[in-house]
Amino acid sequence: MRPAPGLVLTVALVALASACAGPRPVVRSQPPVDRPADTPPPSGAPAPACYASLDRLPIEYRPLPPRRTTEGCGFDDGVQLLDIGVPVPGLTAISCPAAASLYKWISEDVQGAAAIHFGSRVVRIQSWGTYSCRPVNSRPGGRLSEHSYGNAVDIAAFHLENGKVIQVESGWKAGGDETAFLRDVHKAACNRFEIVIGPDGDAFHRDHLHMDMGPRGPYCR
Repeated sequence: MRPAPGLVLTVALVALASACAGPRPVVRSQPPVDRPADTPPPSGAPAPACYASLDRLPIEYRPLPPRRTTEGCGFDDGVQLLDIGVPVPGLTAISCPAAASLYKWISEDVQGAAAIHFGSRVVRIQSWGTYSCRPVNSRPGGRLSEHSYGNAVDIAAFHLENGKVIQVESGWKAGGDETAFLRDVHKAACNRFEIVIGPDGDAFHRDHLHMDMGPRGPYCR
C-alpha cells in the first residue's frame, strides 16, 4: 500500500526538525559536593583575616606554616596557642577559627558557668588534644576526623580555683552543680562550634566533649 501524501510530508517535516535541533543534550546528575580525600578543608576565614581577629583578643599565639601529609591531613591556617588566660595542657596545632572559638568559649561561657554554679574560677582545663592525623573515632578505614585538620579540640576536665575538679565522665550524670555546669558549657559550645559531641552522643565521647568547626554541622549532642 502506498502511504498517503500527507503522511509522507509529516514524516519528512519531523525528520527535518530533528536534524536542525542537533543532538539532544545528555543530562547528568551532579555529584555530591564533599571534601576531597587528600585535601584539608578550607578554613572558616582566610588566614590573614582570621589572624587579625586573633590579634584583637587578649591571647598569645604563634602562626604555624601550612602542613600536608600523605594521608591527606594538614592545615593552612594553624596556630599554636601560647596563652589564652587559662592553662590548657595538650593543645597542639589548632586552626585559627577553632582557636578563636575556644578562647571565647573558655573566657565567657566556661568562666561564667563556673561563677554561677561554684562561685569560683576555672584555673586549668584538661584537654585531650587538637591536631591528630587519624580517622573518626580512630576506626581504621574511616573518613578523616576534623582533628586531622587541626579543626577540633577535646576537653575532659575543669580544675577550679577552690580545688574542685569536674570531670566530664563522672560529672555528666552525677547530678547537682557538676552536671548543671557541664550541661551549660556543652550547650554554650554548640553556639561556638559547628559540631559538639558529649557523653549523650555515643560511647566514644562518654568521657570528654568533642568540639569542632567542620563542614558537617551544625550538630549538637
